[in-house]
Amino acid sequence: MSNSQSATLNILPGQFLEKLGLERLLGEMAPEPGEPASSLYLRAGAVTGFLTTKGQEDYGWRERLSRLESNVLESPTGLAGFRKGSEAVVILPPFPLVQYNLSADWDVGPLLTLLETEYLTGVVLLRLGRYAVAVYRGEKLLSSKTDTRYVKGRHAAGGTSQKRFQRIREGQIRRIYDKTCLVVKDQFSPHLDQLEFVLLGGDRFTLNGLIKVCPLLERLKPITLSRRLNIRDPKHDTLIGVGPMLRQSRVYPLTW
Repeated sequence: MSNSQSATLNILPGQFLEKLGLERLLGEMAPEPGEPASSLYLRAGAVTGFLTTKGQEDYGWRERLSRLESNVLESPTGLAGFRKGSEAVVILPPFPLVQYNLSADWDVGPLLTLLETEYLTGVVLLRLGRYAVAVYRGEKLLSSKTDTRYVKGRHAAGGTSQKRFQRIREGQIRRIYDKTCLVVKDQFSPHLDQLEFVLLGGDRFTLNGLIKVCPLLERLKPITLSRRLNIRDPKHDTLIGVGPMLRQSRVYPLTW
């Protein structure tokens, strides 16, 4: 790539990049010898303190971060920032950062190490009528279970009592919740001592209902990440493509 072409030119604010795509972007952005550069790592919850600290060198990061929306600054996994020359990028990593560091050089090592880590992750995908539960080591699928359960639509057919229709539908929803919770227990229990993160995907309202009635998911809330996997159809074929999604980062380009 020529020096006159910006590596972040085609990156949209908030765009998701899988591991290989992010590594490619950082490789293209790497500064030439002598080119101005800096790196920033902030753990979740550390951004406010960084932005309000006065009298310490920040290499211009405070002013640039202040341009970003609160949902970026309040990322539950923290953020990493890299600047070279007149361009920079802020990255919300897929898993929580533990570093808190600011340096006047190009240091992507901690972020790349995070992306390379083979975390043991439990995944629950749910939409009314279908569920999938799986365990991954890194991007590799270790075990899974998928199934379907019929759930009536939101509106009653002609001639059906609305109250009776609603009772039947609520019963069907509860049964898919109970079945999914049982499968979560079967899939996750052999790994509970090693499970590092849980990710959920599917319909947010339906997932919230499941968590309320599933004791194991309630117990695993401390390691359940807030981001949701955008899955329309939870089934076995879908699970193959979920592996790379576990390492997706969200990227925000900046000008310097």
